[in-house]
Amino acid sequence: MQNLQDLLKKVDAILDSADTPEPTDAIPTAWEPPTDRLLEGLETHFGYGSFREGQRQIIEAILDGENVFAVFPTGHGKSMCYQLPALMLDGITVVVSPLISLMKDQVDGLRDQGIEAVSLINSALTWEEYQGELARLRRNEIKLLYISPERLRSRRFLDILNAFSISLFVIDEAHCISQWGRDFRPAYLSLRDTIDILQPRVIALFTATAPPEIQEDILNVLNIPTPHILTQGISRPNLKLCVQSSEDEDEKYQQLEKFLTNQNAASLTARLGDLRASPKNGIIYAGRRRETEEIADFLQRRGFRADFYHAGLEPHERNRLQEAFFDDSENGLDIVVATNAFGMGIDKRNIRYIVHWTLTGTLEEYCQEIGRAGRDEEESFCVLLFCHDDRGLHEWFIKESAPDKPSLLKLLKIIENFRGSDRYRAIANDELQWMSGAKEAKVIVCLSYLEKLGFLKRWYNVPSQLSVRFRGGWIEEMEPTNIEQRRLFDLLRRSKSRTVVELSEAAGLNPKEVMEQLAELQSDGYIQYWGQEDLLLIELLQDSELLSTLTDEQIEVEDYIRRKQNQIDQVVFYALETTCRTRVIRKYFGEEMDENYRCGTCDVCQNSG
Repeated sequence: MQNLQDLLKKVDAILDSADTPEPTDAIPTAWEPPTDRLLEGLETHFGYGSFREGQRQIIEAILDGENVFAVFPTGHGKSMCYQLPALMLDGITVVVSPLISLMKDQVDGLRDQGIEAVSLINSALTWEEYQGELARLRRNEIKLLYISPERLRSRRFLDILNAFSISLFVIDEAHCISQWGRDFRPAYLSLRDTIDILQPRVIALFTATAPPEIQEDILNVLNIPTPHILTQGISRPNLKLCVQSSEDEDEKYQQLEKFLTNQNAASLTARLGDLRASPKNGIIYAGRRRETEEIADFLQRRGFRADFYHAGLEPHERNRLQEAFFDDSENGLDIVVATNAFGMGIDKRNIRYIVHWTLTGTLEEYCQEIGRAGRDEEESFCVLLFCHDDRGLHEWFIKESAPDKPSLLKLLKIIENFRGSDRYRAIANDELQWMSGAKEAKVIVCLSYLEKLGFLKRWYNVPSQLSVRFRGGWIEEMEPTNIEQRRLFDLLRRSKSRTVVELSEAAGLNPKEVMEQLAELQSDGYIQYWGQEDLLLIELLQDSELLSTLTDEQIEVEDYIRRKQNQIDQVVFYALETTCRTRVIRKYFGEEMDENYRCGTCDVCQNSG
């Protein structure tokens, strides 16, 4: 027993010795909670005190090295999800965006906040400006680099980027990658090769309009490992969703006038109470150009400051209308009645309402357009004027655009017989329409099907006419060392020809090679070129004889009709919903939803409460 007691005493002594801290002269300090580095960075760089729903999850995934795919509603703060990580990561963040105006707005906004480590490289830069940005890049002065997809044609430019550590590669408006998406951009198809070359640590995709089938198509095209996917649907409680049913067009006009009169009355009350308050701005979307003009005329005759906007207007008229809409003074424009041509790049924060005169063809399009309201997080209304007859417009669109074997065969033969170089053809969309006798929508759909079936591949668009400026004038001794580049450079100097097709024939290069060599010459500072990219660049892969042997089942022509019919069904289902409209949208975009979910803010939830 004594031995056991001695042993226990020794054990206690050892434990006491291990638990006793070394003596120290340090002065004890009060306990401080751990800092939230993300929240701290958000406040330091952007002045915000909290994240919106989903932003933190995406940012944490990026910082943890995960690829991400974020489907966030328009105006929900997608850009914050990559801008903040860009400032926190060691390397460079590259952002690819489809519109120069969108990139410029973001870069200007960051600089206004005192963030100077940003850059924008696109075709609008002079050679000197471009070299200046490259010099900043080499001096490690850039953390966030915005580039257009067209810039990635240059292997020389990719080699320059490859010399740096690319921590994050961002594809904004990622739905442009899918040929089944509503804004397909052929230039985005080259991003797969770009990713293979740059090998970025993390890839981040952002869009507001990608249901699960489009997400799957995007990932298949890019061939990247399955990312962390976060879908936020339309989780913006400040947007009040509402549907007003009508029997005919006359009733729609009555509903529209009543709604706008109430909006004006509320705006007048606000201005009487606060002289700083501005009139309420809104957009009314209609399906046809004729309707935009008729609705605008109706509103003007009733004293509303309204005008119409569609793709048929001259560019200077479209610019004038946009500027008037952004002008909140008494000289501005309160209401724009528009087709969906009035869309991407419209970032006016105080749009108080979006009215849809007719059904959109898809819920993606509807969410994209209503997302332009209430970006200042103030209450805004999203009203759909629903009439069952509106479905007929989309049924007609489907009938007009649906592919069939004779149309596919005719279009492929036209492309084969068109003047070109080797397997490549550079052809305008309106030429394809005229030669095939088909509408624009049908030509676009048929091209997508021919590509899906493996008969052709669409590359980026190319300009029919080039404008070229030579750096430093006509300097004989300044010549490229690459043989193909020198041949093209000499042609540009000595020939008045400025068409891609003629340059292709004279230089012995196909149009794709011409555009790539032009990009290299521009990157190396020999020239600066520009031109409206109005020609489709198509590579033929299989001939029309093979297509003639395929059956309708093999071509899957019915697949398009089923897909489009289902998309319209979803919009009608939203309009007729009797439980919660927000739930319909969130489920459509692939969110896991409780059957008892209620947003509490749409008209259905309000009326049932």
